Amino acid sequence: MEWVIHDHLGLVGLPHVRIENGGNTGGSALYGAFLAVRSGLFDCVGVFGWEEMDNVTQSQGSEFIALASDTRYEALAGGIYPIYYAAMAYKFMKENGLTEEDFALAAMKNRNYAADNEKSQWYRSDFTNPESPYHKKTLTVDDVMESRLISYPLKRLDCCLMSRGGAFALVTSEEWAKKHAPHNYVVIDGAGLSSCTIRAGDRIDFPGWNEQYGKGYPDMTEFAACRKSGEVAYDMAGIEYKDAAKEIDVAELHDAFSSSEVQIYKALHWCNTETVKDFVREKQTFLDGEVPCNVGGGLMGYGHPVGATGIMSALECMMHLNDTAPKKHLSSKTYVKDANTGLVNSHAGTGTSISNFILRRP
Repeated sequence: MEWVIHDHLGLVGLPHVRIENGGNTGGSALYGAFLAVRSGLFDCVGVFGWEEMDNVTQSQGSEFIALASDTRYEALAGGIYPIYYAAMAYKFMKENGLTEEDFALAAMKNRNYAADNEKSQWYRSDFTNPESPYHKKTLTVDDVMESRLISYPLKRLDCCLMSRGGAFALVTSEEWAKKHAPHNYVVIDGAGLSSCTIRAGDRIDFPGWNEQYGKGYPDMTEFAACRKSGEVAYDMAGIEYKDAAKEIDVAELHDAFSSSEVQIYKALHWCNTETVKDFVREKQTFLDGEVPCNVGGGLMGYGHPVGATGIMSALECMMHLNDTAPKKHLSSKTYVKDANTGLVNSHAGTGTSISNFILRRP
C-alpha cells in the first residue's frame, strides 16, 4: 500500500520506509522522520499512517490486535488486550489507592470532549446518532460504571474505539517550515523512544531497569518505556522532571483504556504513588486543570485507527499550539488557548514500545 501512495504522490525515486510497531506505529514513524531531519540528510519527510478496522468484526479486530502481544503463550491461552490491561489496572488500582471511578473519570472526560469535535468518531457514531443510547448525552461517571463489564475493572466505556482513518504530517527542518508554512508549524523540541518486555508479567524480574529505577521498578503496573522515553524528551527540551506537569500546556496521551491514561500520568512524572489519587480526583487533566489531556477526545473519543493514531495525536496537539483547533472543534470550550508547550505520547502493546514528543510554539 505504501508503494501505491508513493506513486500517486509522484515521489518515485525518493526513499521510503514502512514501519509497523503496533499502536506506536505512528509515533515510531514520526521519531524516524525526526531523526532523518535532525541528521541533516533530509529537509522534508512525509509521514502517513492508516487503518481500516471496520473491515472486520470487533471480536476479529481484538484477535488481530492480540497478535502484537506474546503469541507464544498469552495469545494462545486466549489473551486479548482488554484482559492484559485489566490485570495491570487492578494491580495499579490497589497499589496506588485508586478506585474504578477514578479510571471512569478519564473515560468520561475524553468522550465528553469528543462530543465537541465534529471530526471525532464518538461525535459521529454516538453523540449525533439518534439510535445510540448516548445521543446528545453528557456522560457521567455513573454512565461509565454502568456500561457493560469487559474485564474487571474495565467496562465498555473504559475501552477505546475501533476505527477507520488516516493521518499525514510533514517533519521538516525549521528553515523549510519557515519558508513553506510560516504560520502552520510547531517545533519538535524533544523526542524519545523506548522499549520494554512483551509480557507485562516479566517486568518485575527484568534487570535492565533496576540500576536506574531501583529494586522493584518497574513492575507490571508501570510503563517503564514511557518513563524512559519521556525523560529523554524532557532532557532534550530542557524540562525538569519535577516541573513537567507545570511546563506542559496540553497533552495527547494514548488512552487505549482509561486505566492506561492514568498510568501514563505517573510514568511521565506528573504525580507519584502518594499523589496520583489526588491528581486524578482534582481533575488536573481536565481543561481547567494543570495539564489538559486529550481535549479532542483521545483514542476513546476521537478514535484509534492504529497505524495513524500517533500521527493523529501529534496533529491534534499541534492545532492548540498554532491556534487552528477552533477550526475543527465546535466551540472554544475544548480549545487550550495560549498553549506554548505540548506533549504527544504514542504507545504499543502493554507498554512494550512507547514514544514521547515535546512540541513547542515557534
